[in-house]
Amino acid sequence: MKINRKILISLLVLASFGGAGFAVTRAFFTDRETVTGSKFTVGTLDMAVGNENGTISQPFVVENIGASGDINDGKTWEIKNVGTLPGRLFFKFANVVNAENGCNEPEKIIDTTCEVANDPGEVGQKLKFTVKLDDEEVITGKTLSDADAVTYGPAWNSLPSVVIAPGQSKQVGIEWAASEGDYGNEIQSDSVAFDAAFNLVQINAGTIPAF
Repeated sequence: MKINRKILISLLVLASFGGAGFAVTRAFFTDRETVTGSKFTVGTLDMAVGNENGTISQPFVVENIGASGDINDGKTWEIKNVGTLPGRLFFKFANVVNAENGCNEPEKIIDTTCEVANDPGEVGQKLKFTVKLDDEEVITGKTLSDADAVTYGPAWNSLPSVVIAPGQSKQVGIEWAASEGDYGNEIQSDSVAFDAAFNLVQINAGTIPAF
């Protein structure tokens, strides 16, 4: 059967137009917008102790213990979060040093090791300490003996998390006491020195930095 050549060409032309028309139906409209001005800003975590920042020197010295028999006193710090992120507060005693500071005759009778080099003094173990958080007693019954001094941090850590929101503050206080029946000549001239150490850690931190 012979096909008219003109008809065949026409069919080919139609097929070409049909293919072109199919390609056009696959096209789509587009529009593009750009959101500008995006920025990430890291928050801050900063702590002030008594309105001071950095390493705070607020020493308090109790001298001539025994002059009035009973020993009762205390110290309170305001811990403020001056950053923009909430933080968990940690507390401990650090650099605790019990010292003999000499050994006179009355002390020697009771404390037979007071003349031994590096023998620790006894006054730290005679003072009973209480740690308060916003006037509530949270740690009690401990002393500042070498054995007890290292337990304040773990005892604080076992409390419900102490969180300070940005711009907020907490009061942390210590009180110490010893009645005249709690000590004798063994503490003559003895001393105990220590630092109160605070650490504020971002509350969602995966691990707590060494403290």
